[in-house]
Amino acid sequence: MIWMLDGYKNLSKEYVINSKSPFISIIVAAKNEESNIANLLNGLKKQSYPSDKYEVIVCNDNSTDNTSKIVDYFKNDFPNLHLINIKNTPDIWASKKWALYQGIKKAKGEIILQTDADCIVGSEWISAISSQFIDDSVGFVCGLTPLYNKDNDSFYNKILLFDSIAQDAFIACAIGKGITLSATGRNIAYRKNYFFQANGYDEINNIISGDDDLLLHKIVYYVNCKVKFIIHKNASVYSSPPSSFNKFINQRLRFASKGYIYYQKNFISNELKVILPFLYLVNLSVTSALIAFCYNASFLYLLPFFLKIIPELLYVYSFKDSFNLKNDLFIIVFTTTIHPFYIIFFGLLGPIYNFKWK
Repeated sequence: MIWMLDGYKNLSKEYVINSKSPFISIIVAAKNEESNIANLLNGLKKQSYPSDKYEVIVCNDNSTDNTSKIVDYFKNDFPNLHLINIKNTPDIWASKKWALYQGIKKAKGEIILQTDADCIVGSEWISAISSQFIDDSVGFVCGLTPLYNKDNDSFYNKILLFDSIAQDAFIACAIGKGITLSATGRNIAYRKNYFFQANGYDEINNIISGDDDLLLHKIVYYVNCKVKFIIHKNASVYSSPPSSFNKFINQRLRFASKGYIYYQKNFISNELKVILPFLYLVNLSVTSALIAFCYNASFLYLLPFFLKIIPELLYVYSFKDSFNLKNDLFIIVFTTTIHPFYIIFFGLLGPIYNFKWK
């Protein structure tokens, strides 16, 4: 982990406006998002990027609420906003991937930006992300994805913010070292022609999740392009944490559900296949040592915990400025203590638990 932290120096911390201004297509899959979609569309409507150089395609994924009506309302003064209403999804497709695929096929842009309907973006988001494609060798771009609710500063939300920071930091530094591990779908971008060159969602179309990390691995494997991670604040996409503990559990089980799939697909990087069991074993040793410490208060049982927490703190504090992170030592220590148990739990249940996606 300390070796990978060296990748921080290769991350994009600033950006220059792309003078070419390539046409950008923003694809959003929305399913029953009437309480969230307006916030996202307000942010997308106020972009600093030239209005004639981008479009927003909302793919209404069989919603039963007022999602489509809200999008139609915004279309009145948002001419580059388009709506695709999806009524039926083929049995062999996961609904979100099918929705995204319909949007990508209709997209006019050479660059696809992907986010979720419950997210919030700043006015410089398109400019910051698109700037990374000035380098023609770059085919895939990731940005920061903090779970943050400015109106709710609860203990629970602070823990999830810290967790999202740690996840972003680890993924980003790996990319900085040229290692493909993962991506978060609410803030990714890729060249449209590379999507089709990698055969789109073929091989993964029936998997409920994976429209982000599995797609990243496919594009890197089949196209052999460069991946960049930009950590500038303007490139961040914010999303509220799961509103309840049950929703959090279901979300994380969904994330963990791809564990076996990583070893069934030839396009998944060897680095990920090695790192996943290694991280699991590390966390298993830490949980075992902490449990042993409860029975026998020997410092030796705390040693694995300290070996784990030191590099994690280095990661988080390296990204401190990107998140305006406050020095809340109790939150950091608490989250780091429960994290090994969390990894063991979700790692075991994720691949076998039958969760529901909306």
